[in-house]
Amino acid sequence: MNDENKTPAPPPHQMPVKPSPMDPRKRKALLIVGAICAIFVLRYAVYRFFHETTDNAYITGHIHYIAPQVTGIVKTVAVENNARVKAGELLVQIDPEPFDAQLADAIAKNERAQGDYQRAQGLASTRVVSVQDLAHAKDDANSASAQLRMAELNRKYTTIVSPVDGVIGGRNVEAGNTVMPSINLLAVVEGNPWVEANFKETQVAHIHPGQKVSLTVDAIPGKTFEGVVASIAPASGRQFALLPADNATGNFTKIVQRLPVRIEFTKDSVQGYEERLAPGLSVIASVRIR
Repeated sequence: MNDENKTPAPPPHQMPVKPSPMDPRKRKALLIVGAICAIFVLRYAVYRFFHETTDNAYITGHIHYIAPQVTGIVKTVAVENNARVKAGELLVQIDPEPFDAQLADAIAKNERAQGDYQRAQGLASTRVVSVQDLAHAKDDANSASAQLRMAELNRKYTTIVSPVDGVIGGRNVEAGNTVMPSINLLAVVEGNPWVEANFKETQVAHIHPGQKVSLTVDAIPGKTFEGVVASIAPASGRQFALLPADNATGNFTKIVQRLPVRIEFTKDSVQGYEERLAPGLSVIASVRIR
């Protein structure tokens, strides 16, 4: 056969290159990484199957806002922010002198009115006093008695005490300030906080009171608290808004609603952390549903 009929060999740069075998160490490393990823994915899937979790949760509690019931000048502020107080302990003293004077006037007026009514009753039997005058005397006595009671209450209201055991916060009053009703002077934060977790409506199907909950607080890293589902709200949070949505208006857009779930801490898990579980702190709540 002539050499001219032979297929010419391809140039060296066009020769097929066989893939070099993978380094056993690299293959082993890839297998280990893949196994670790598979384990994490499996663990996450199993965890999601047994738990419902939300980060739309926070610590809350009873906060008592203290406002005066009379207008007056503050004589003494007996507490500072962050101070612990007992129920009945003095918080603010309003100058009582003007109220003492009002009380003295009411006592004198009431004594006169009650005396006039008693005399009128005695004279009415002899018809010296008319029935109409007796009725007026009775009305005056009742009015004076009511004024006395109001003066006594106003004098009592000058001494503002704590309604519960708790911690002082939000103090915005000083001695010498003129205060009036409906203006908050400070707040008393009661103990025994709980968690309000807002779960999506698609999550609450398997949540019910008595289930165990794992709670992590952003402000206390590394610590997992234990809790128990105490109750589920009777309506979504949207229904309690100042202006609840009306889906019948024609501007309907479906939005997944959230239902508040009350979760109470177990006493053992919060021991030693009572001072740090302040209302308003963010929480991640995970309810074990299976």
